[in-house]
Amino acid sequence: MVQCQYITEAMIEYMEKSLQQIDCHSDVFSPFHAIKSPKEISDPMKKQLALDTEQNQDSDPAWKDHSPAAKHCRIDEDKMQIESKIAPHLVDESDSNFVKMYLLNHLPDHICQHGNL
Repeated sequence: MVQCQYITEAMIEYMEKSLQQIDCHSDVFSPFHAIKSPKEISDPMKKQLALDTEQNQDSDPAWKDHSPAAKHCRIDEDKMQIESKIAPHLVDESDSNFVKMYLLNHLPDHICQHGNL
């Protein structure tokens, strides 16, 4: 759009609405771009939860009687529970302020002030 010879007000309004939508949904990227300190805290927490789960499995007398498929299924369920316990921590402590996305917010103003690129 910015390579068009003429940019209309409607095009700029469309661009601003699109950028607002991107901004409204940027929280979906939070778990993937956690800042360093939450990851430093969450990794040991994840290891501890995994160790606790493994100890619970070993102490369960019925665990030894489960088939390999049942054990695998339970391990997968336990992994999902661990991830669900850690995910809120990462989301709360994450920073999804991506530099490239942030720069796009200035594009409509730049076009209005200086014309198309």
